[in-house]
Amino acid sequence: MSTVHKGNAFEKQVFDYLQAELAEENLFIPRKLSQIFQKKAYYSRDRENNIITDISIETSLPGATSYSLLTVVECKDYSGTIPVNDIEEFHAKVQQISGDNVKAIFITTAALQKATLSYAQSKKIAVIRFLPDNQVRWLIYHMTPDMLEKQSRLNITEFTAAFLQQHHQGTNRNFYGCAGNHYYGSLYALLKGFLNDE
Repeated sequence: MSTVHKGNAFEKQVFDYLQAELAEENLFIPRKLSQIFQKKAYYSRDRENNIITDISIETSLPGATSYSLLTVVECKDYSGTIPVNDIEEFHAKVQQISGDNVKAIFITTAALQKATLSYAQSKKIAVIRFLPDNQVRWLIYHMTPDMLEKQSRLNITEFTAAFLQQHHQGTNRNFYGCAGNHYYGSLYALLKGFLNDE
């Protein structure tokens, strides 16, 4: 499969996932006030031309003629680590699209270089890494109450390893989210924290 086809397939997979989560009210943004798009164009005054986004979600207040919040999603499915210039380019595009009412999310299956993660955190770009199926071990065992409590706490060392190590092996987790210096174990939790963050 060519890299273009691989990238398009991953983008479609992310779009389908986000669309289903939005339909089920699992994104923290109201479904009735939000629309999701793939490959939508947004005008850039700097370019005097359009910028095409991988995925965007427009959320509008009731009765508004334009969106009040725009969430822009960039998708990358690399076999190697994500270099810092990819996140810098994404940040530049987002800045050209809109002002204060835009949130940026970078979704990948690959690890990030350390500088890439640092840059994303400094620019308030949320980062999500989905581990490929062959890098996740799903274990089922009898859980005691103290084990459940321990499992509900996020292990920051594990999250850092998942973001920075290409072949990280997850246990009972394929989702790793980060926005600023906060880590999230689910998309709902990430969006709740990220979209409410000023």
